[in-house]
Amino acid sequence: MPSQGNRRVKPGKGGRSPRHAATATSAAEQRAQRPAVKRKANRRVRGEGEGPRRAAADPMERKIRNRTILLLTLLALVNAYVFVWREGTSVLELAPAMIGGDADEGGHGGPLGSFANPPEKACSGDPVRIFEGLNDQIFQTSALTSGRTLRLLLLELGVEGAEIDALEAAIRPSLDLGLVAGSGVPVRVAMDRRGGVSALEIELAEGHLVQACKDGQSMQVRTIQHAPVSEVAALRLELGADADLGRAVLEAGERPELAGLIAEVLAFDLDLVAEAQPRDRIEVIVEKRSLGKGFHRYGALLAVRFRGAAGRFSYFRHQGEGSRSAAYYDAEGQPQRRALLRAPLRFHTIASEARAMMPPSVEIVAGRAGALYRRPEGAPVVALGDGVVRLAEPAGDAGLIVELEFGGGLVARYAHLLRTLGDLRPGVKVRQGQLIGLAGHSGKTATDRVRLELWREAAGEVTMLDPLTIARGDEERPAVVGAPLAGKALERYKAELVPRIKALRQLGD
Repeated sequence: MPSQGNRRVKPGKGGRSPRHAATATSAAEQRAQRPAVKRKANRRVRGEGEGPRRAAADPMERKIRNRTILLLTLLALVNAYVFVWREGTSVLELAPAMIGGDADEGGHGGPLGSFANPPEKACSGDPVRIFEGLNDQIFQTSALTSGRTLRLLLLELGVEGAEIDALEAAIRPSLDLGLVAGSGVPVRVAMDRRGGVSALEIELAEGHLVQACKDGQSMQVRTIQHAPVSEVAALRLELGADADLGRAVLEAGERPELAGLIAEVLAFDLDLVAEAQPRDRIEVIVEKRSLGKGFHRYGALLAVRFRGAAGRFSYFRHQGEGSRSAAYYDAEGQPQRRALLRAPLRFHTIASEARAMMPPSVEIVAGRAGALYRRPEGAPVVALGDGVVRLAEPAGDAGLIVELEFGGGLVARYAHLLRTLGDLRPGVKVRQGQLIGLAGHSGKTATDRVRLELWREAAGEVTMLDPLTIARGDEERPAVVGAPLAGKALERYKAELVPRIKALRQLGD
């Protein structure tokens, strides 16, 4: 009988072979005979410290989270790019440009904006005050001293040559400029950051003025002659929540330029752009000068008392017998002037939302420490002390720089300027507080700024100094300049102070 061999059994209906079907039936019968057991669902056992199950994320919350992650990633990429592009700069330097508004014509934009923009019309119509409404311009005061013509003076102040031509042509019908050259008469100028004259005033004599202001593309010129009137006023100011001295002055019913005068006197102890705080109090005694019935300008600040978060300071103006200039002393006759100002920039208005960016910081570039002052393009930069110009020229990544040498081998270097002002040839002397340039963003920098470096040169060696030494409040701060009053000079000074101190006390403690 032939062998059948292995044969594949064809599955039955349902896909199972007869053998598998039988096995499955037997297993089913066994399960049916078992007692029923209730099957429990899988559950997560929570510990005592665990809270309730977290709800599903809100769609809006998820969107905000995703945007935040995207922004942080973008900032990280930009920061990495900037570090490659320029050593020592971080994304914080790009922040103003990234979050700021549109740039004005010729400006850099950002939350700091720009300072001293060219006005379309500078003539306000005020019968006496030619500078009314121009508090956002750059003010300078000089005099037509021996050998100085009006043209030479304006060039030294940084006015452009074409502007001077137009100004002289407008003034000549009203004044012989040759007669006032070298006469010593005061000249006051308000100009924009590009070197254009917004308004000018020549004081021929007390109460006799020649004034000019820009009206579109032309200059309006007028001659004023009124009886001068002078008075002394005692004023009390308190800074508001925005710590804005300019606003406090306006709220006291005074003119904006008073803020600049106060800041100039306090400039050895306080930077009112960066260090002012809400509720700081300032009392002043100031001369106010009028022509006829119209207020013209402020005269000298006779006394300034500051009480605030940065400390307590009192300044009293005194001009000694036989002296041609006045100085400020405390109540005991100690001089208040120091070898260096507290900041390399003159007081100027800023947007309240930018105030947090004003305090200086230290940055390291190519191993050199410098103080970084974030300021709007066009902010006025001044000489820290009396000194001599070493150089003023473009310098690669540092942009347009100015180097000044002071006594004892001390050198200050200003970098990233928009432009320089005046005659800054090597060897030219500068005086403390003199305007030497404007803040900008020349060279490799992402924002408008001024970078200040300080070093000392002695015996052929250069020693870099802490650039924020000028802002210290201890014994290492810049030295006091001048001798204290003594003897009969001190007696006369204290007698002079009696009515001033009384007036300050009447303003309230």
